[in-house]
Amino acid sequence: MFEIIPPDARNARNGIELKETQNMPKTKINDPSIYQKIPKILRSKKVLLALAIVIIFAFIGTRGGADMGKIKTAQVEQKNIASEIVTAGKISSQSESTIHPAVNGKVVWVPVKEGDFVKKGQAIASLDKEKYEIALRQTEQDVVALDAELEKLYDGRRNKTSIESYDEKIERTALEAAKNKAYDEWLEAKRNLKDTVITSPFAGTVIEVNVHPGEEIFYTTAIAKIADIENLNFTAELDDTDVGQIKEGQKTIVTLDAFPDEEILSQVESVSFVSNVTSSGSDVFEVKFNLEQEEDYRIGMNGESRIIIQEKEDVLAVSVEAIFDENFVHVKTNGEFVKREVEKGIESDSEVEIVSGLSKDETVVIAGLEEIGKKTHFFKILSIFVK
Repeated sequence: MFEIIPPDARNARNGIELKETQNMPKTKINDPSIYQKIPKILRSKKVLLALAIVIIFAFIGTRGGADMGKIKTAQVEQKNIASEIVTAGKISSQSESTIHPAVNGKVVWVPVKEGDFVKKGQAIASLDKEKYEIALRQTEQDVVALDAELEKLYDGRRNKTSIESYDEKIERTALEAAKNKAYDEWLEAKRNLKDTVITSPFAGTVIEVNVHPGEEIFYTTAIAKIADIENLNFTAELDDTDVGQIKEGQKTIVTLDAFPDEEILSQVESVSFVSNVTSSGSDVFEVKFNLEQEEDYRIGMNGESRIIIQEKEDVLAVSVEAIFDENFVHVKTNGEFVKREVEKGIESDSEVEIVSGLSKDETVVIAGLEEIGKKTHFFKILSIFVK
């Protein structure tokens, strides 16, 4: 609820407040007693100006130096180190084939499914044979008819004692050529009929089936894919700049994306002699690594291979981030950072061997190199006048 205050009461209240305010003691800003408390030396305008300049100069002069929080260090360690080439790849079979039909036709039979084991020569699909059987009968009849004509020609000339005339030779060779052509067509029709049954080229496992009964297929149709899943490779591609360092038998560590914590010991099995051109136009060479079959491995699994080019044991090593200007490091000595030249050895992705220039347990800078040597604004200004 609101309280309604009569005008007289309001004025009375204000009057009380005004009286209280008027009765409060007044403080003078320019009271001489306060001024007298300030030391005499600080009352000078020149001194105050000089003091302000000093404060400003100190503030600005101390800015711009090294940010020590960004500088990270690490000790020189003695460890094993390996120079590696890392490349991506995937599991493939040592024997793998995509099956295409040799003839066109309608699929009438597919007796296999994915995961089935097939023997060499086992049927995996069959096409409608009718038109190929008709073609075989027709070509066979053509061969018989032409053979009969040739026999008739030969019989008519057996008792002749004269030399075969030019016209007779033309007639005979024409019939012989026609018979040979008909015979070749019969052989082709016979082969086409046989090719209506598609078979596996080797013993292996069906890993893909791409057709079904009733489909019309052509020479380009991939009917199925057969692979030997008992003998697997890890296959990768290397740039032509790296392939010169690769040799058969080199130790390799393979890691699969499906099993990131498992390192598979392998070795280079083969390097292709002919390059392939990638979609980006780069030349790459296919490298295969042997891979012992495990129950969980599947063709097409992705991963990476680390090919060991060179490895050394018990050598001094530092992080590659410690190296700058090709062969220099910053060593922390007595709280200061000293630039030092080193001789490098082999190098991995993360570490580099130090042949000379450092000792074990010395401390080197691995981050914040750009902060070392930074001067404050004071020293920058000073260096202008002092050279």
